[in-house]
Amino acid sequence: MRKINNIFLILILIVFILFCLTGCNNETNNEDIKSKIVQELDYLDTQIISIVNKLNNISIQNYTITSEEITLGEESSSEESSSSGGGSSGGESSTGGESSSQSGSGGEQEKSNSQSQSGSNKEESKVTITKMEPKTILESDENDIDWSSVKNEIETINEAWSVVILDLSSLNVDNNDILSFSAILDDCILSIKDENKTDALINIAKLYSFIPNFEKGISVANSSQNIKQVKSYIINAYSLVEKDDWTGIETNMSECEKTFNSIINDMEYIKDKEYKVNKTYVLIKELQNSLSYKDKKLFYVKYKNLMESINTL
Repeated sequence: MRKINNIFLILILIVFILFCLTGCNNETNNEDIKSKIVQELDYLDTQIISIVNKLNNISIQNYTITSEEITLGEESSSEESSSSGGGSSGGESSTGGESSSQSGSGGEQEKSNSQSQSGSNKEESKVTITKMEPKTILESDENDIDWSSVKNEIETINEAWSVVILDLSSLNVDNNDILSFSAILDDCILSIKDENKTDALINIAKLYSFIPNFEKGISVANSSQNIKQVKSYIINAYSLVEKDDWTGIETNMSECEKTFNSIINDMEYIKDKEYKVNKTYVLIKELQNSLSYKDKKLFYVKYKNLMESINTL
């Protein structure tokens, strides 16, 4: 009887160990998937904002590097010295007239050969010149959109989404958000295909708004969620500039400031980033204060500075 009890206890112990190991493996797998999704969402963040900027021909970088190839022609000629004295004496010992004729003919031929050799020694060398050109918003044409590049990037996002959607589903993210993102992505593709700037801006802003929701769904750190939410409000405001909806812009920037206050109050997060956080807050206020002018170019200048700062957080 005691032997049976011992066997029973051993079986229970084995089952318990297997359960613990399975649970640990599942937890590890979930953490791996979560880490992968965070990287995927950061990738979507970068690509979507890239499209947002290109729709107004805005470059976050202050300079662009351009290369130009030029051709340099180099001419080298080799002059051959002839021993005309020896030839002349040999000619004179023979028939003088014939010698003179041959000497003249030889001179013509030597001159021709020299020119031919000079021509063959012409060389062309190609040199690449690299220069930095300033990218200023005030001088840029926001209607000069590189639609080919924008179309390429939205297709890249579409390809990436086919992978992200599976990872999000595996962590039980709200299915309605996943389906809604897919629908808005289709709207983005269509408006970009039609090169409809106004609709493309609105749709791409809606698309970005799902990123903080996805981060919330997989329980990413609150600081990261808040930063993405701040970006979302800024992009929403940015998308309304084309429509001159300054009331909507002010509303979004007001919500942006409220959300950013949550970041400021996160003492654990800002302890090593206090300067950057304070700078970003000042730039948010700068953008808000500029709205009274209702000027597109001024908004874009302030927007560029703000987005540069947020990307350092």
